[in-house]
Amino acid sequence: MNNTDPYSFAQLRQEDIQQIRQLEERLAESSGHPITLIAYEEQQQPSKEQ
Repeated sequence: MNNTDPYSFAQLRQEDIQQIRQLEERLAESSGHPITLIAYEEQQQPSKEQ
């Protein structure tokens, strides 16, 4: 991503990453194909004060 994108990759705790991986596995089993979840977080936008 570049600096103009409003989102960046989320900084997650190891426990949160493990939960996402478990959910990916459950979704893959139920759907029959690989699933990848990607976590983003909204970047702080600089204020446009004049």
